[in-house]
Amino acid sequence: MDQLARVCGSLPTVTDTPPHLMRFRRGETVTEAVDRVTREQFAIALGIATADTDNRARAVHSSRKAIKRLRSVLRLVRGVIAPDRYDRDNQMLKLIAAELGGVRDAWVMAETLNRILPATDDTRESMAPLMTRLQRLFQIETREVLGNDAQVASIVEQLENVERRSRSWTVRAGSDLPLLHEFASIKPGLEQVYKRGRHGMKNAIESPTDTLLHNWRKRAKYLRHQIEALNVLHPESLGRSEAELEMLSDLLGDDHDLAVLTNRLEDDRSLGAGIDLDGVAHAITDRRSDLQKRAVDVGAVCYSASADEFLATIRAYWVDGPAF
Repeated sequence: MDQLARVCGSLPTVTDTPPHLMRFRRGETVTEAVDRVTREQFAIALGIATADTDNRARAVHSSRKAIKRLRSVLRLVRGVIAPDRYDRDNQMLKLIAAELGGVRDAWVMAETLNRILPATDDTRESMAPLMTRLQRLFQIETREVLGNDAQVASIVEQLENVERRSRSWTVRAGSDLPLLHEFASIKPGLEQVYKRGRHGMKNAIESPTDTLLHNWRKRAKYLRHQIEALNVLHPESLGRSEAELEMLSDLLGDDHDLAVLTNRLEDDRSLGAGIDLDGVAHAITDRRSDLQKRAVDVGAVCYSASADEFLATIRAYWVDGPAF
């Protein structure tokens, strides 16, 4: 039985290709596909270089998403490229994303209440002044980072350095030859991401700490982007799987954003000065409990297949489908 179709059969197919998505194409080799999507994602990530100050916050958001996709495709081929190349560039991309993370967290805090935590009778009076303070904080913290042209230039330079080195992502370890156009080129990377996501789910269910939930979220995102890239193998089934993984990532992402907000409110007492935050705290707790329960339900669907079953399905698509 088609495991992915069985577990994700109720979801819509994702077959369109918005510019930000990674999609391998028919007629490409693995090397050509990885090279092209890598170029496309670096172009998005480097958008911060040309964005004016007013639009830099949005550009940062797009850049961080592109960096996640770059790390996902790098993980897809990590089993067949030189380990030092993987370690060096993965770590650098991680550091760049972290450098941009402060702006992202400030933006999250400024909009989380409205998007994830709608006001109720118990929280309405507290929400308005808290929202005003969070928006002001976002403006201040964003200006400190994105208004600093030297810092932005440094981030752009780091990204450009990784982009130049990324040509090695399509070179087989121990040689100057391109990646083989066969399932074996992606199997180790795909297998590791799937297994780590499954293990991350188990850990988060057993001990739903902020750290373990966030780790699971990151691993689910890597798998989502890899399935996104491999959509060409079987658009109908993999499109449904991609949609399910996107749902899981969003649920865990909303939970993480509420955790970030909670920590900030605890660390910066001035944000809640003169405001009754008890109702907000209870609302956050209830909302996070609901998000985590839904994430476990969706995760059980996404990771219902064993690693061997999952890989057998993708291998069958590679052999039997339209494949590259």
